[in-house]
Amino acid sequence: MLSDVEERQQTIVNHLKINQFARITELIDLVNYSEATVKRDLVVLEQSGLIRRVRGGAMLVDNQKIDVPYMMKITHLEEESEKRYIADIAANLIKDDMVLFLDSSTTSLHLVRNLGRFEGLQIITNGVITAAMLSEFTSAKVSIVGGKIVQKRATINGAKAYNDILTYAADLAIISCRGFDFNQGVTETHEGEALVKRAFRKQANHLMVLATQDKLEQRFIHQAIASHEIDYLVTSQKLTNEQLKKIYEHHTECFY
Repeated sequence: MLSDVEERQQTIVNHLKINQFARITELIDLVNYSEATVKRDLVVLEQSGLIRRVRGGAMLVDNQKIDVPYMMKITHLEEESEKRYIADIAANLIKDDMVLFLDSSTTSLHLVRNLGRFEGLQIITNGVITAAMLSEFTSAKVSIVGGKIVQKRATINGAKAYNDILTYAADLAIISCRGFDFNQGVTETHEGEALVKRAFRKQANHLMVLATQDKLEQRFIHQAIASHEIDYLVTSQKLTNEQLKKIYEHHTECFY
């Protein structure tokens, strides 16, 4: 359990993750502590390399380093036009009567709104909110993998989830990622999440990666999917010639 100090500092970081910059007065109102306390928190967070203090406030240094609680992310879904665009493209690769693996990412939540037009879908997901939305807004038969829910992330992952996924077979696995490296493939910050995506790849005929621009050329500690295992990459902008060359070397189709 987080201490009061850690929880307050995490609240500040989460706010900056969404807004990128905040004034001191804004943070004081957010955490309901004194100016002196907030300034001390900012010093600690800056020393940790998460934020940078600037005149009158603070800004995030690297939004790839930290996770935002899942419920905070989904409150901003309507602002995520890039993810909606990617989801619209991805939907064109789906057909009636498919069996799909769908991960717990917010990009997948955008895809859910496109799935209501399909008939006969069967969808297996490790996302708690994803499963609920699929059940509410589509006619698909929805299954959720077994295991423990990761705190504040509304996702199920780890060894138990991995083994459960191995009991299914799918036509297409659809995943997002924390980082996509054109040489190494999909990487994650959490080992359990990487494990689930490896299981999806193992049990699916094809795999589609949905990647926003900020995920490209990023690499994290846990390898999930190798580049040559990816059938489709969906992103929001045309890739550079060098990036396309690497994609084609792995026989991956790119859509944008």
